[in-house]
Amino acid sequence: MGMFLDTAFGFPTVLLTPVLIVVAGYWLFVVVGAADLDLLDGVDADGDAVGLSAVMGRAGLGGVPVTVALTMLVCVAWFVSMMGGIMSNLLNTTSTPLLLALGAVVLMIALVAAWAVTSGLVMSVQRFVPRRTSDSKHELVGRTCVIRIGEAGESFGRAEITTAGGASISIPVRTTGGEVLPLGSTALIFDHSSENDVFLVTHFDAALDPGQP
Repeated sequence: MGMFLDTAFGFPTVLLTPVLIVVAGYWLFVVVGAADLDLLDGVDADGDAVGLSAVMGRAGLGGVPVTVALTMLVCVAWFVSMMGGIMSNLLNTTSTPLLLALGAVVLMIALVAAWAVTSGLVMSVQRFVPRRTSDSKHELVGRTCVIRIGEAGESFGRAEITTAGGASISIPVRTTGGEVLPLGSTALIFDHSSENDVFLVTHFDAALDPGQP
């Protein structure tokens, strides 16, 4: 246990251990429903990846939610770094420059290995992940969604909607006129604000439109 802790909080693994803790905390929130799987995903009005989604796609890690790809990267990098750190500790050297040099090499190997393994896993699993780019933001207007993560108001709101491809995605929503929509309520998307990149919603009464999906 002593060697494990020394390695986990020693260079270079100490650079990745806090990130791994954050990742574990994020997935805990996902499990309890307090965070979304596609929290970091982004698409433009044409359904093309933007922001971090575009970066991951150019790196060969697209096709799965950004959070999934980042989790794979962090876990693999941390594991390889731990193994390399343990092997370095077995050298029983007290030379600080040598330890730093070995740590830098281990860190580089860990990052390269993380990208290689993650890209391979992504290529293997992305065929089973529904693509969500078929629905542009404007095509979502006129559809219903369900409010998630607290209430939706003029300053904050997250909702879940099912795309034409059958995938459930999370979108940012806002209300107007001081309207507040409680958690779990059904809302109607009546517009998309390109300025703030949010969907404008209002309360939806199924009795008014029983044919609405």
